[in-house]
Amino acid sequence: MAKIPENWKHRVSKKTDKKIFSKFKYSVILAKILAGRGITTEEEIDAFLNPSLKYLHDPKLLSNIDKGIDRIKNAVSNNENILIFGDYDADGIISSVIAYNFLKKLSLNVDIYIPDRFKDGYDINLSFIKKISKKKYYNVVICVDCGTNSKEVEQFIDSSRSDIDVIVCDHHKPSKIDSSRGKSCREEIKKYIIINPRLQNSNYPFKHLSGAGVTFKFITAVLRELDKGLKKRFKKDYLTKLLDIVAISTIADIMPLVDENRIIVKKGLKLLKETENKGLKKMLETVLSNKQEVDVYDVGFIIAPRLNAAGRIKSAKESLDLLKGDDGVNLEKLVNDLNSFNNKRKNLQKSILEEITDKNDFSHIASKQKIFIDKSKRWNEGVLGIAASNLANKYNIPVILFKEEEGKLKGSGRSIEKFNLYENLFSVRNFFEKFGGHEQACGITMVNSNFECFKEEMLKIAGKKLKKVDVEKKYYYDSKITFKDLKGSLIKEIKLLKPFGFGNPRPAFVTSDCEIMDVNYTRNEKHVRLRLKNKNTVFEAVMFNINENKKKILCLRENVDILYNIIENSWSGRKSDQLVILDIFQQI
Repeated sequence: MAKIPENWKHRVSKKTDKKIFSKFKYSVILAKILAGRGITTEEEIDAFLNPSLKYLHDPKLLSNIDKGIDRIKNAVSNNENILIFGDYDADGIISSVIAYNFLKKLSLNVDIYIPDRFKDGYDINLSFIKKISKKKYYNVVICVDCGTNSKEVEQFIDSSRSDIDVIVCDHHKPSKIDSSRGKSCREEIKKYIIINPRLQNSNYPFKHLSGAGVTFKFITAVLRELDKGLKKRFKKDYLTKLLDIVAISTIADIMPLVDENRIIVKKGLKLLKETENKGLKKMLETVLSNKQEVDVYDVGFIIAPRLNAAGRIKSAKESLDLLKGDDGVNLEKLVNDLNSFNNKRKNLQKSILEEITDKNDFSHIASKQKIFIDKSKRWNEGVLGIAASNLANKYNIPVILFKEEEGKLKGSGRSIEKFNLYENLFSVRNFFEKFGGHEQACGITMVNSNFECFKEEMLKIAGKKLKKVDVEKKYYYDSKITFKDLKGSLIKEIKLLKPFGFGNPRPAFVTSDCEIMDVNYTRNEKHVRLRLKNKNTVFEAVMFNINENKKKILCLRENVDILYNIIENSWSGRKSDQLVILDIFQQI
């Protein structure tokens, strides 16, 4: 058997009962693909290949949801005033709109407050809650896509120093301090109600809903328990028709497309072209007018960046106004504004990346330091997260970038598979005024005078915990096959696995001993088109952003091993199957 590169990793597979797949009449290769995703039982296979709303979990399984339901029912009975406090990203904005529109149908007085990234920072804070408490106008604050780790606010509310009750619909991981608290502590909470599938005491079977997913679950549970008169205000398909924007939040927040998220996204994408959200409809008509069907790529790289751009460049008001779609609002202007913000965001991001890559030798950093940390007064705080993500993905190392202003640093970090960013930052938390996040992403606030010591400590941690192999680019594949396998039913079976995205990547395969029949570079020689032959079967292939080492392999015109996806390519009305090569290797 031919040896393959060490950085080509086979997905870890569970054992599968072949009898199950003979019952479903699927191929052994599809069985391997699903097993690599942990899907092996008859029920799991059916739910994955035939996602249906019947497989959505009961929202009543969420911890504290009964308390939240009761509080909203009391608010309806007493005609109380409610404030929705949401995050400034696409997930937070969508969560806010879902809650707002639902409560307005119950004739409640509802307002939305989206914090300013630059003035307020992330999450609800003590000064804000004290300020609105003094006004004695709002009876309930609903925090969406935030609030789980707002300890000061939680303590203030539960100490009865405010007449306000708080309901949190969130999906962020509780901090270590919080997760160490026992179940009884959560049960004692009466005024600060946290509904979050990731709470330590949660029995909810799926932990990875988006913030809007949790908000959707909450209003579903509330709607089911309203009296008949109030229920009549909602169409029978009211909840189902919300899945288009819940799907956007799921993709935008890079939630794994498995379990409930797979169902939400598959159904939501089908609904998008017929969306009843006026603002979203206007955006789709403007930026995706030529698309018959909207896919995960369209949401992740066209729709979501525009919804996020407002909060990155200015404030989230334009995105919020667009999705609320109130009468009299100029939707066309809002879409144009978001396009403008997104273009500005791309330019700022490009400028930061060019500055960083021009000044630094990342091959040296990856091999020696294994982490990149930097700061600048020039950088825009709103785009640091995506700039850090670009660098982390390109060089496969953790990256933390800071904006320096008035002696303070505000930063965003992104990480890689082998480096738990949250845990490692927690070990040096004494440097920070504030920090939060999860394994792969974080936000940090600290004084500038702590920067050098912090950087030194993180370099030590990365040097100790990351090996050379950890920062090498890795490619994961599902199965070793020949081109003959692709000519059977496999390509049709692969389509059953859609939608592809985080948590459910497009299947990747390895084929050895491929004969190079033809090589054609694009004008700038960045990309290459190939004709490859294996087992007397020929496929067209493409490889993007090809480097000099790969060009040398192709120059020799000798047989190669390839790791690739297979896609359906459309050109001039014709469709054909094409290989997209992720990596190429020549046996010595």
